Amino acid sequence: MLNSLHPATRLVGWIALIVCVQLARGPLLWGFGLVVVASGFLFARQRSLRLVRRARFLLAVLVTLFTFFTPGEALISVLGQAGPTHEGLALAASHGVRLLSVLFLVALLLETTDERTLVSGLMTLAAPLGVFGFPVERLALRLLLVMAYVERPPEGGWKALLEGQTDLPPGPGLRVRQQPLAVSDRLLIGALLAVLAWGAVR
Repeated sequence: MLNSLHPATRLVGWIALIVCVQLARGPLLWGFGLVVVASGFLFARQRSLRLVRRARFLLAVLVTLFTFFTPGEALISVLGQAGPTHEGLALAASHGVRLLSVLFLVALLLETTDERTLVSGLMTLAAPLGVFGFPVERLALRLLLVMAYVERPPEGGWKALLEGQTDLPPGPGLRVRQQPLAVSDRLLIGALLAVLAWGAVR
């Protein structure tokens, strides 16, 4: 089912899910997060855990900042205002669920769609910008190179990449094949954009 969708449709659907994560509140957020995390463990376990491991410091900082620096009722009365608060813990939990959900959604997208297909979808979505002189092909090439380095880090790590001491990652040539949008894809993209617009103005 997913493979039958145009890459651009998959990207718009993925963006819609990310927006839903950010807009969800209360039980809806927790339910949505549970479904996303469970799906990540079922269909993209290794990639999901790798992304969470790479973002562990960001997650720790986020939880610490919200828990200890949000005004409210002290969670540990002995510590007073220097300790965590009930309100801070609630905010840390909700934002932590959002971050984890985004990481698992990224893992699911990368697990089900290879980088060339993703770039093809991005080129399709950005094609209207080409009318105004926007370098769509150059953007696609750079994005493809970044994704190739993410999947196959260069020797010496990112420091060597930033210092220009590494070559292109090994692998096949960087080729992207664009696919025309079918009528069903256009209708689905339009519906998803309408839902996003409706959610944004609510």
